[in-house]
Amino acid sequence: MKMKSLVGAFLVGLLAVAQGCGGGGGGAASGPAPGSTVLSGTATKGPIAGGTVKVFAIVSSATSNPRSGVPRLSSSALAQGSTGSDGSYSITLPPGSAKGGLLVQVTGGSYKDEATGASRSVDDQFGPSGMRAIFGNVSSAARGGQLSGYVTPFTEMAYQASGGDLRAQGIDDANRRVAGAFGLPDLTKTRPLDPNTPFPANASADSKKYALALASLSQYQKDYGGIKKLSEIETELEAEANNGVLTGSTDNKFRSSGNNFAASAGNPNPSLLGSGDNASAPTEIQGSVTPASLPIGGAALIQLSVKTGGGSAVPDGTLVSISSSLGTLSAASGATVGGQVSFSLSSAAPGNATVTARSGSASFTSGPIAFFDPNQPAGLSLSASSSSGIVNGQGVQLSASVTRVAGGPVPNGSVVSFAISSGSGLLSSVGTTANGIATTTLTSAVAGSVTVTASIGSLSQSIPVSFVVQPTRAVVKVRTTGLLPLGTLIGGIGATVTYSGGKGLSITASSADIGVSGAGLGSTMVPNVNTAGQVTLGLINVSGIGSGEFATLNFAIAAGNFPTIQDFAISSLGLSIIDTATINIPGMGVGIASVTLQ
Repeated sequence: MKMKSLVGAFLVGLLAVAQGCGGGGGGAASGPAPGSTVLSGTATKGPIAGGTVKVFAIVSSATSNPRSGVPRLSSSALAQGSTGSDGSYSITLPPGSAKGGLLVQVTGGSYKDEATGASRSVDDQFGPSGMRAIFGNVSSAARGGQLSGYVTPFTEMAYQASGGDLRAQGIDDANRRVAGAFGLPDLTKTRPLDPNTPFPANASADSKKYALALASLSQYQKDYGGIKKLSEIETELEAEANNGVLTGSTDNKFRSSGNNFAASAGNPNPSLLGSGDNASAPTEIQGSVTPASLPIGGAALIQLSVKTGGGSAVPDGTLVSISSSLGTLSAASGATVGGQVSFSLSSAAPGNATVTARSGSASFTSGPIAFFDPNQPAGLSLSASSSSGIVNGQGVQLSASVTRVAGGPVPNGSVVSFAISSGSGLLSSVGTTANGIATTTLTSAVAGSVTVTASIGSLSQSIPVSFVVQPTRAVVKVRTTGLLPLGTLIGGIGATVTYSGGKGLSITASSADIGVSGAGLGSTMVPNVNTAGQVTLGLINVSGIGSGEFATLNFAIAAGNFPTIQDFAISSLGLSIIDTATINIPGMGVGIASVTLQ
């Protein structure tokens, strides 16, 4: 149980008596009297400036109920002094008084809070009893005329933990239990450094450890104390520290508070970020990101594992800060639980993001996290309704089929740009997609080739289209094939010319449309056009003709049609070639010699 109220009232009542005892922080000009002892040290939470330091002799143990009773201290202070700006004090004790135990009490004054940088009043944070430190039997240490003693919130906890047992053993046990709970060296004999200033080059590891503990207490108050004063927090911590160990939750909070102070901008000592001066410091961050590629609007999970130099998880509550080159993070920082902390990253814009996480001196940088637009065009195919168009006539429809990254067609209304990259022509409009297809119509007033390029996003594709003057007639030449035997003449030819029905072709049996030509001149032609898609030719020459071209067919072509030589053929049915004696000539046939569009 805390004894501040009763003991504090008792000690405050001794102030008037104490004013005349001992020396102050500045010391007396005449020096200490023979046989006297100089007690020097610091009062730190950070360094307490302008505090009043009083030293009381412990003359016996406390009464029967030490946790609530008044300890048996000397009825008046042996000596008193004040602390300098660095929290130091030096007090001369009367000759022969430095024997047995001592209690050093610091009241009043102010200090700079390590975590916030704010100036704090000792009276406000610790109450009228201030901070105390108890020392066991100092007789042997005082024989040299010099004693050192340090007063901190941890020595105050040890005072409370003594429960009024002010025997040398009880005092030593209380100091040892509290020191053990916080992993500290000797509480009253180790000089704590000021964590708000750079450590001296020759600073001991124990002094730096003590400094980190003081800063941890300040950070603990900031992070977990709410509106509580340090006196209240001391009481809560002492209840656990009195057992020589903190509970897991409190231990995590306290050690992570040290990590978070060390990582703050207010820490001037980089060594506190390393495991040498801070065994709980984070030294490694491992991370994973899933998925590494995702659509905009989605969220990538970033999982981090933070470890100490010994390979164990950092204490719960250790802060990890995180930043990203793109997008929005779920938080700018997070506290570890079991050494783990997670964040999410989303982005409304496509691109590659890189995240960097930091905790103390440890850091992790991810690989690229790709955010893509699921509707972003991924494929483009350009086609034409015809490979050719008619000058000043029928145009050619161009169709651009566009697929997206997520599969399927791009959204309706996606704009495809069509442009003429070579040749002369005119496009109807810029196309927008419907079911993934955008169209435009190409026309030209000039015969020749026109190349059109379609583009969307980073994709483009080109296609050539030929423009020709509209043909009105197809002139088909027919000839014999094969080798005519020597000395033989052809007396008659029977053949059927076929033509495509879908190419706008038509022909009559008039001599203007079907006539004898080439080697067949002087022959008689008997045509038949009664069967659609066929022209039957019957040629007779009683004098005989040689091999080669023998007939010309003039087909009319309907507008918008462009027949080719492949649209005409010779049927094998009814084919015959005879000589002037009406005998079949072997090895002879009939073929299309040429097709000319006019």
